[in-house]
Amino acid sequence: MENLANWFLIFIIYSFLGWIVEVCMGVGMRHKISNRGFLIGPICPIYGTGALLLTLVLGGSEKNLLAVFCIGLVGGVTLEYVTSVVMEKMFHVRWWDYSYMPFNLNGRICLQAAVMFGLAAILIEAVGNPMFLHLLEMLPGGLRNTLAIILVLTFVVDFVVSFCLIRGFKNTINTINKDATDEISERVHEIIMQKGKLSRRLVKAFPDFEAKQKETDQKVMDVTEDEAD
Repeated sequence: MENLANWFLIFIIYSFLGWIVEVCMGVGMRHKISNRGFLIGPICPIYGTGALLLTLVLGGSEKNLLAVFCIGLVGGVTLEYVTSVVMEKMFHVRWWDYSYMPFNLNGRICLQAAVMFGLAAILIEAVGNPMFLHLLEMLPGGLRNTLAIILVLTFVVDFVVSFCLIRGFKNTINTINKDATDEISERVHEIIMQKGKLSRRLVKAFPDFEAKQKETDQKVMDVTEDEAD
């Protein structure tokens, strides 16, 4: 039980750190703070998943930094590419796009991100894991297990709510791609208004949703102008 608690807490720690990285990158690129991530809470599970897989594969035994770099690079781009494909199939939205970056593959992965994955793997294996695992071992077993259970329940609720909200966006986007009518445009606005702050958070986190909506509004305006002529 304690090992499972440790692994899940490592997943949460790196998911939170990944969220911080995404927020900082958003500030650097867009000059504003945005709550990035698939989930409503301040975590990005893809970072936690990558770090946890690296931890389980290496187990703290790999001392060759070049090997760690290569494992992190290959594992990172594989995880990112597969995640991009799966989420696009599920929601029909590109969650990130490296098409503007040199040496990219279908806009899903790129050389610069791959190198960053390799460097992050070295940082995780040499600095992050020794420190975080040591801190976790200092916690009493009962407290560690209780904390893990609370975070598991919070994560599950967050995931279900986020999935349902984005599923609503997905349905709208699917329809938008087929037709650009006043009814569809109203449906987009209706979903955003009904979901309130949570949907606005998703729109801010993923500009593609907002771009789809603006594109639809423009198409509706064009159709209206054509009919008027």
